[in-house]
Amino acid sequence: MTQIRKVLFLVSALLFTLLVSASAQANIELNFQGLLTDSNKEIIPGAEFDFTVKLISSELGTTELWSSSEATSTNEEGWFSFSIPEISQYLNLDEDVKKSVVIRMDFLPNSKTTWLNKGEDLMVTYTLTPTMKDDALYLKMSRMEGSELTTHLEDHLYAFKDEYPFAYLTGGFLLTDMPPLNNNSIDDLKQWLLPETSVKGPATRGVRGTFPKGGYRKH
Repeated sequence: MTQIRKVLFLVSALLFTLLVSASAQANIELNFQGLLTDSNKEIIPGAEFDFTVKLISSELGTTELWSSSEATSTNEEGWFSFSIPEISQYLNLDEDVKKSVVIRMDFLPNSKTTWLNKGEDLMVTYTLTPTMKDDALYLKMSRMEGSELTTHLEDHLYAFKDEYPFAYLTGGFLLTDMPPLNNNSIDDLKQWLLPETSVKGPATRGVRGTFPKGGYRKH
């Protein structure tokens, strides 16, 4: 993203490598950036809702590992975000058997919500899976139905982009083993996520994709 290297890995294999050895103790920070849009793909600034994020073990029993709940809203450009500062502690990275985790987001209407109907909610889930190969840590991220996210790699900075947005939500993740993340990296992730039709002028940094139609789950 910012100051992109001559060698840029935008890979369909959908795996990336964190530059830590098997014996190293990685401290990985995760940041999510989400853009809310309506049925006409127009951004929704100032959208208010109750928002819960849960980190859940993918093993049987679905143990809740971490959670955060708050009333939140999008900014004037339609963005909202959350972070999990030390997500690496839940991945069992120092052990031989690594653990996958599920990131679950629940959007619930409150008294100020206009983009979701009363009694309606939106749930979005992703799975983060670590593996070891040749003393290097590999991660992949997939949607609830199993399709994997597109990956971008830079030194100690890694990004996942969901190419098939859920209804209302276009989202992407940043992970780094050298926290904290800086604002330039977050801005570049947003540029990468922006719909092609909403971007004016030539690309100055990052990689912009199209805005394909995607599925979603309501319950």
